[in-house]
Amino acid sequence: MKPHYFKQEKADTDDGYLEQAIGQGYVPKTCLLGGFIVLWEVKAGRDPCKGCRGPREKCKGRDVH
Repeated sequence: MKPHYFKQEKADTDDGYLEQAIGQGYVPKTCLLGGFIVLWEVKAGRDPCKGCRGPREKCKGRDVH
């Protein structure tokens, strides 16, 4: 499990936490943030996209900056 997949075109398929977060609608299906980080942010009551510094052109995340 990686903290992010910014240097890849898509996340690793074995990141179950990311798949869970995507399935629950916390992040878009093209998210490149590691699933553990996403769920940590959600559990803390924060928007994972807001704290992410990843490339929006690749992940299609919400533009919150």
